[in-house]
Amino acid sequence: MDKILKQINYRYILVDSYKNLGLNENDLAVLLVTDNILKEEPMLVTNEILALKMTLSVDDIDVILSSLIKRGFITYDHLDKSIVTSMKPTYDKIEKMFLDNLLQRTLDQKDTAKVEEERNIFLTLQKELGRSLSPAEIEKVRDWVNDNIDKEVIITCLHECQARLKRVTINALDKQIQKYLSSRDIEKEGYSAVNEKCKKDIARAIDIANVKWTND
Repeated sequence: MDKILKQINYRYILVDSYKNLGLNENDLAVLLVTDNILKEEPMLVTNEILALKMTLSVDDIDVILSSLIKRGFITYDHLDKSIVTSMKPTYDKIEKMFLDNLLQRTLDQKDTAKVEEERNIFLTLQKELGRSLSPAEIEKVRDWVNDNIDKEVIITCLHECQARLKRVTINALDKQIQKYLSSRDIEKEGYSAVNEKCKKDIARAIDIANVKWTND
């Protein structure tokens, strides 16, 4: 999956699903042109600036901008004592749509409580990490939930990683979680279920490798 889509493609989802976000074609055009301008440099994007790049009139763009702000697609931030336009609210809506759609695919196979638990973990991790998760990272998180790893354990391990690493990755967090579970098992039972599973997996791999797959 990560080979097909490394990261959430915000612009693609926006163009593909703008109707589901409650937008019309003029809203979409204003958002896309605004996004292009902001990719060049942070600035206050006004209706006059947009009108230079669009066929819509200044007055029409002003109405559209006001509507987008009111509906929570665009906001204004302070940057170096200046006011700049921000598309973050739109990105947040797209991100939520992406996660909801991803979880919806397996809704029939999981109970509502587990789906909600997954979504809460996704949103908590993205907030803590300050970025969206790639599809591959989302699959890893889903593995944790399927393995019944508590959210508290995940967050505890995340904070431990943040305390010693400059940049926390999901792979680094996964290693910390496995280490945590192993230590907890040893303290409780005197052995680690995680290590035992690993040993069994290795033994099974060796058995498979020793199978005679071809005829002489």
